[in-house]
Amino acid sequence: MTTPNNDDAPDLDDVIEPEEDALPRPIYQGHAGMPERLDDDALAAATEQERVAAGLQDYAPGQVPDAADPLPEGSSEAADRAQRGLPDDEGAG
Repeated sequence: MTTPNNDDAPDLDDVIEPEEDALPRPIYQGHAGMPERLDDDALAAATEQERVAAGLQDYAPGQVPDAADPLPEGSSEAADRAQRGLPDDEGAG
């Protein structure tokens, strides 16, 4: 009797080791060692990082900085629209 040749079978060398785990650390109190409250923003950021690490996305959208600096306090709405590249709507109507 012969054994099949399984060169394509996964082994322990195929396991992906996480570089930096962004998920919350389990605590040793409460139900099943999970924190009582999860931060939704931290969970969304961890999901983005894991999708990038797995090669499902090219980048994490939450880590991309804004394209322009925010306007100073008290700036007009016209200045805000001009900075965002939106047309001036005063003539519309």
